[in-house]
Amino acid sequence: MKLLEHIPLIKQLEILNRLAFFKEFTLSERQVLLESFSHLYLVSKDRHAFRRFDKDNRLYIVLSGELSIYTQDQHHAIGKVGPGEFLGEGAFITHRERSTSAQATKDSILLAVTPDALTRLPNVIREKIKDKIIDGMSARISQLNHYIEDHL
Repeated sequence: MKLLEHIPLIKQLEILNRLAFFKEFTLSERQVLLESFSHLYLVSKDRHAFRRFDKDNRLYIVLSGELSIYTQDQHHAIGKVGPGEFLGEGAFITHRERSTSAQATKDSILLAVTPDALTRLPNVIREKIKDKIIDGMSARISQLNHYIEDHL
């Protein structure tokens, strides 16, 4: 992963404005998030954002591209995440090692938020991020339930 340091704020805001994840955020809230509490990373195609058992506990929001999620065998993806979706929430929430690996299927840009940064965010932004994580995790549980029902 390569840290992207010289992307103009206006370009970063343009990307965030297109994603459903940030729909509930005001322009000033998006700006605060980008300027003070997060980093952008480029994950080149076929490279890993993180690997299973890593101690990294950042939450990643996919701004562009796509990543495959797998546990052991990278040829058997258990899911894919794309723009507006997030990954790494398990380690982010529990402060434990990664339970999965994430590999880019195409060049991808990720917004990384650390647990410490989340605690320093203004309450309104922090609560919106938490709500989005809860909504996303709920949707994943629902998808898994349907998958289990279809394959029993």
